[in-house]
Amino acid sequence: MNDHPSNIRNQSGKKTGQAQIVLLFLIILEGLFSLYTLFRIPSEMENAFFLGFSKSRLMLITINITVLLILIGLSISFFVPIMKKIRVGANAWIQNRNLSFFLFVFFWIVFWIGLWLFVLRFSPANRYDSTIGSIVDRVWGLLLWGMLCSLQMMIFIYVKNQQNFQGISSLQTAILFSLFLFSYYGFASYYDKVDWSLRMNGLFIMVFVPSAIALIWSAGYRFLNSLKWSVVIHRIILCFLIGSFVYLVYRSTGQWMGRWNTPSKAYWDLLAESFLNGRLNIINPPTTHDLTFFDGKWYVPNPPLPAVLLMPFVHWYGVEGINMTVISALLGAWNAVLVFLVLQRASEHFMTNCSFSTNLWITALFAVGTNHYWLSTIGQMWFVSQLVTILFVALACLSVIEGWTGWISGFFLGLAILSRPNVFPMAIFLSGIFLWRNAAFPKIPWKRFLFWGVSAGIPVIFSGGWLLFYNYLRFDDWTDFGYVTIHGADWILEAVQKYGMFNLHFFKNNLDVMIFRRPRLDFSGERFFFQPGISGYSIFIMTPPLIYLFRRLQKNWWMIGAWFSILLTVGLLLCYHNTGAEQIGFRYLMDAILPILLILGVGTGAKPGVFFKTLTVLGVFVNFLSIYWWYIGRV
Repeated sequence: MNDHPSNIRNQSGKKTGQAQIVLLFLIILEGLFSLYTLFRIPSEMENAFFLGFSKSRLMLITINITVLLILIGLSISFFVPIMKKIRVGANAWIQNRNLSFFLFVFFWIVFWIGLWLFVLRFSPANRYDSTIGSIVDRVWGLLLWGMLCSLQMMIFIYVKNQQNFQGISSLQTAILFSLFLFSYYGFASYYDKVDWSLRMNGLFIMVFVPSAIALIWSAGYRFLNSLKWSVVIHRIILCFLIGSFVYLVYRSTGQWMGRWNTPSKAYWDLLAESFLNGRLNIINPPTTHDLTFFDGKWYVPNPPLPAVLLMPFVHWYGVEGINMTVISALLGAWNAVLVFLVLQRASEHFMTNCSFSTNLWITALFAVGTNHYWLSTIGQMWFVSQLVTILFVALACLSVIEGWTGWISGFFLGLAILSRPNVFPMAIFLSGIFLWRNAAFPKIPWKRFLFWGVSAGIPVIFSGGWLLFYNYLRFDDWTDFGYVTIHGADWILEAVQKYGMFNLHFFKNNLDVMIFRRPRLDFSGERFFFQPGISGYSIFIMTPPLIYLFRRLQKNWWMIGAWFSILLTVGLLLCYHNTGAEQIGFRYLMDAILPILLILGVGTGAKPGVFFKTLTVLGVFVNFLSIYWWYIGRV
């Protein structure tokens, strides 16, 4: 029969051989092009040694030709039986687990070194030190060949090992991860030295911590498995790894974009100092934009929770010791950790059927494929409020998934409301999870549900009452949040005073920004080509995998609650008096991001497909372009 094991092995071996021939052919063509570039660019006259070429150029040409001859010999071995031993020996190297990983590491290092050298060549650093740029200009063909060859060989080795059931171990993954981080550290450190306008403070620690965690964890994996609480220990270490790496991404991105210190309009550190000194107003703010002036004093109109959380740190380190860009990056990192925990525990409780890899991909999507990425770098008042809100909504969600008492869930949701009151629809989402845990749709365990609802509702009501009392203490009016008289953009103030905070008048414009608005591409060369505009743009362009929200919809309590909370939240935001003012994307979507991500998990399924991964990478790219435009490209 055709499906006999020996026939299957023969067919697999034949396909592998064909793939090797194609791979070698491509690498040889790329090598010939590399050789052409080495001959094409002459050496400087004073360095000429033979045929107009310098000694270093002749050495590179010799290396190039030697490697080409070896590759040509390997390719001939596929067609000349007498040279079969050469091909068999080469395959033995690749099939040997340790030797193949050694080769993989070699190609991994070559690829990243080549990439960073090209980045340095075409970056502004080349203006300050052209040494690397001039080297790349002369050997760019050989460098490109090394990168392409390395990438192709890594793919081939990986596929070959997968066929032999020899996947990359956790320790090997940690080694590759650490090598990547330290290659980035070398690149960024060099850039920092040549460009004095850059400040990569604390870079070594930010790189060392996730590298050390990954290596120690993977090396001690078997030992940890023997411990009683191994599952808990593994999860804690993984959370620290995710948090430290995401913090590196956020903080490092901010540093590259010139966001080093507390910006203007941060305010929460100043308000925390005021609270410590018995005041509700800010004295001598550096700017008054987005503050409210009442009875001769300047107030932060937003709900006060971020300032309350900062009070201990301001007490210990003083206002001067608080860097709000660092605080933003830390909050963002914690949010990424909590999102992963919510996704992982949801799948373990069978709310979703997501695998570990799916949950990691969705966490990555949240961290760098939504405008949470931008929010975590900016450090200003409104955006820190959103980060704090996500933090406590995630804790509330996790508490219900774990089956904790309603008092805890209500406490966390109440804290979220003390940062952004309009997230109250998340109560519907939490209620849906509770019902899902206790009954199959459409049944409702009324006694348990009412008891849970009351216990969860009391902290929420208390938070709302405290917030109203805070308004009264500031403005002598229980319902005045200070937005009507805010010292902000004239068009925002005019809209609020004419139509109020929420009105259907704003629906059309908000819907346009949220769904239909597109970034503008400008290839005139007069400005950065990606021009998203400060009003925002479509959530499906910023985060393309959101299309998975409408895939595999289920009729159960938690998904019904999630959709109701999303629709109510979005409905309120579509009637809000501004789209998010100056922003990238549509930042208000973060108010409903937890139920969105869980539904996204259902749509993605057990394993993330190539299409989902491609859309996620596209979202990361769009977000990075948006961040670059925000800080640098629009200037």
